Amino acid sequence: MPDTITTTQSFLDIYDITNDLLLMKDGTTSLVMIVDAMNFGLLAESEQDAIMYAYAGLLNSINYPIQIVINSRTKDVTTYLHLLEQQESETASPIMQGRIRAYREFVGNLIHDRNVLDKKFYVVIPATPLELGMIAPSSVLPGKQSPGIESMERSVIIEKAVNLLEPKRDHLAAQFARIGLFSRQLTTQEIIQLFYIKYNPEAAEGQHIAESSSYSAPLVHARIQGEHMDAPTPTNPTPTAVPEPTATPVTPQPAAAEPTPPTPVAQPTSPTPPEPAAATAPAVSPAPTATDESAIQADLNASVQSMGQAPITPIPPGGPAATTPTTPDTAVQPATPAQLPEI
Repeated sequence: MPDTITTTQSFLDIYDITNDLLLMKDGTTSLVMIVDAMNFGLLAESEQDAIMYAYAGLLNSINYPIQIVINSRTKDVTTYLHLLEQQESETASPIMQGRIRAYREFVGNLIHDRNVLDKKFYVVIPATPLELGMIAPSSVLPGKQSPGIESMERSVIIEKAVNLLEPKRDHLAAQFARIGLFSRQLTTQEIIQLFYIKYNPEAAEGQHIAESSSYSAPLVHARIQGEHMDAPTPTNPTPTAVPEPTATPVTPQPAAAEPTPPTPVAQPTSPTPPEPAAATAPAVSPAPTATDESAIQADLNASVQSMGQAPITPIPPGGPAATTPTTPDTAVQPATPAQLPEI
């Protein structure tokens, strides 16, 4: 006989809780409302009569079934006691700290000794699979088996349930308002908290269920059977020992002598082309280099010496120096034909 794995979900009638609705395995979808309470005994006789007539009108106005659930459990003041403890630690006055501590101990002992109960009142509005159109009318006959909710598209079921249950919810909320009671629909998180407390009364004391939207991974993972899938993964695998690198001594090498820079040799170079100037600036010719000036001066001196004249002294870069005007006696005389070189 093959082994079967039985989980807690197999014994529950709840299939899913989503979109503020409760889906059962047989296809029934329910909406849960929470209703405030009032102290009926403290009202006057005329007020009590008005409340009873209004409640009778509520019952006569509905043509669909509802469920009234009263949930009683021990008052949970854990959050309130934590708040008092925080206020005690933040208070700087020792006298106030002692008073807050005494009050916190009084509240804790009162809830524990007197067994203070907290009552909540809920109204459940169900929608049967027949109303949702999930099954045919003939399936309710004896011997007919209705299909499960697993074979239905969940989004279609939710859409039909919302269209069917929301008008009923609004009608009940208006009728409760006539009595003087405030009512609202429970959210998905509140429904989960409600059933968790009912199935875990002791473990749920002082605990708060985290928001269902805060989970980044599914709560239940599928197990894949196989030769390699069932092998347990070590929690802390032992790392493979890696040999440490051995330090190799490095022999210092003599520093190489810096090479002597070669002596620059003057060679004729082409003038550097000027950068493009703005449209309004006049073009400026590049200044001749020292090599070009020396070559031109040498050619000019050679030509003058060939004509029997003294070499011409070049003009310094700063411009010609100021000289005293020469007299006619010391002026340069024109060359005579005898001084001209023979051809």
